[in-house]
Formats: sequence, C-alpha cells, structure tokens
Amino acid sequence: MKQPKLIPTTMKTVLATALFAVNLSAAVAEPTTVRLMASPSGSGPYNAFATVQTHMAEFSDKIRLSVEETPGFNFNVKYMATHPDRYADTVFGTGSVLNWAASTGQKPFYPEALEVMSDFKAVLVLGLTFNTWVTMDKSIQTPNDFAGKRVGIGLLTQNEWGMHQRMLLDEWGLTSGLASLDTLGPGQNIEALLDGRTDVGTLFGLTSADGTITVVTGPHRQLEASNREWHYVQVPEQMTESSTAPFRVVRYEAGTLPNQPEPVTLFGDLLIISAHASLPEELAYELVRVFVEHGDQIKQYHGFLKPLTNDTMSFMAAENPDFFHPGSLRAFRDLGIIQ
Repeated sequence: MKQPKLIPTTMKTVLATALFAVNLSAAVAEPTTVRLMASPSGSGPYNAFATVQTHMAEFSDKIRLSVEETPGFNFNVKYMATHPDRYADTVFGTGSVLNWAASTGQKPFYPEALEVMSDFKAVLVLGLTFNTWVTMDKSIQTPNDFAGKRVGIGLLTQNEWGMHQRMLLDEWGLTSGLASLDTLGPGQNIEALLDGRTDVGTLFGLTSADGTITVVTGPHRQLEASNREWHYVQVPEQMTESSTAPFRVVRYEAGTLPNQPEPVTLFGDLLIISAHASLPEELAYELVRVFVEHGDQIKQYHGFLKPLTNDTMSFMAAENPDFFHPGSLRAFRDLGIIQ
C-alpha cells in the first residue's frame, strides 16, 4: 500500500503562515463603503460625486463611495434625523442656513427644532454659495418688484434652490403679493421662465473660499445659451441682513457670472458635506485625505468640484472647530491645512 507523502513540519508552518498572511491581507484591504446622500439626479452634487464614486479605488484602499440620489439637502437632514441606523456609514449634503433652520425650528420646514442637529458635524465645506433670481422683465430690479409676478423656484426639499427663496420671500412679506410661487425644480424653473410661464426664475452656484473660482450650474448655462435678454435681480445688502437666518451677503464684480456686465449683490450660505459625530473618525479622515491629496485630478471629472480647494474644505475650521467632525479636523491638521 502506497504511503501518503508527508509534509515536513517546518514546511507546514511556512504554508500556514503564508495562508494566514494572505487572509489577513485580504481582511485589511477590504474597503469600507461610505454612503453619500446627495441630491436629485442631474443636479451638481449628485453628478459630481457619482463621477468621483467610479474612481475611488484609484485614490483609496480604505473607503468606497456609494452615492445616493435624494430629493435634496433639506430632505437629507430630515431623513438622517430619524434614521440613526445610518449614522455609522453615511455622509450627506447640508447647508449652513439649513442647519440653522433645523436647529431652531423654522416653520413651515421644521415645526420643531431637531435636537440631533448638535451632533451633525461638517466633514468638509463644498463651497460658498450664491443664490440669485433672474428675469427677462426689465421692470424687475430687486425682490421688491415681485408684486403681481409669477416666481418660479426649485423644490422645497432643496435648500439652495427652493427653501432659501421661500424663507426670504416669507420673511420679507412678499409671498402673499405674488401672482404665483411655483416650486418646479432646478432646470424646470428656468424652462418655465424661457417659455413665458413665469416672470422670475432662480439659480445657484459655488465660489471657492478665496473668491477666485466661481462655478455655475446646468440651468444657468441653459439660460446663458438661450440668446435671450435677461438679467440678475439685485438683492440689496440690507434685505439680506434683515433676515433672522444667517445668510451671507454675496457681491460679485462685473464679469464674474455669465451675462453680468455690472457688479451684482446677491445672497448665499455654505454648502457642506456632513455626518453624525459617531461616524468613525477614520472614515471622515480618509474622505478628507482623498480630496486633499487627489483634488487636482478629481476636479477634472466635474466642474461643480472646482471650488473645492483646501481652504474651502476647511473653511472656518480653525476658528470654529466644534462645527467639524473630529476625523476631519485631524486630517486638516495632519495634512498641514490648519494648525
């Protein structure tokens, strides 16, 4: 009877060690999926991060992105506030005015303050935003000229396209005097303006922290390409400052935006990617590291991300560290962005 060939003990040890090393390596290399709640399909944040998602393996062996379409940033905050099961693996789009409204209970969007807002922290700032109304009606120069006019905006589940506009029109006492306020959607509201179904439309865009990079969205380019006569509605500084909400006064020199022959004064806030404080620090850290170390390449994928400079991502982090996630702060410090 043929005897089985025995493997020497030393060889068994080597094989076992090698097998253990392979298994350990596979376990360590398995990346963690971070879900990113964005905005409607076709919007800037969704399209930009969906593109980045396809390249994450090039930038990190620790995390992957899974970008989720949502009705908007206003929706994101409400959803995350009632889904603690998402805290450990999800980041989501928010804004500084939106956070304030949810924290203080601003009706009709937030009948009561959301206590969890104090635990939502910024992972990084996407940019300083501008909101603007646009019109083809030469009689409309400021929001005070909206009386009797048909105003089109985005969805109320979207902070930059709909919530901000409704908040200010209500606070200024202008809503009741409008012929109509139609919540149509980002692109749809500009289509309605061009078709003559509304008198006023709304747009939004982003600027870097140092003000040198400003990007506009698809609906803005659609209006620019229409070859129609249109202009920006000036929002006087005192109107923005009269609001109880922490809107920023935004001023652009002539030529900053499409079809802008004169200086313009608008309003805006901060656009933010946030997470619950219980999101593991290493996930927030790695997300920031990817955008810092590979930012130049990532910005080539989608124009919406061009304002995402190091100073933009860490905007106000040194002055207000409690606003940011601990993992992000550690990344900003380790990468030499803040002290």
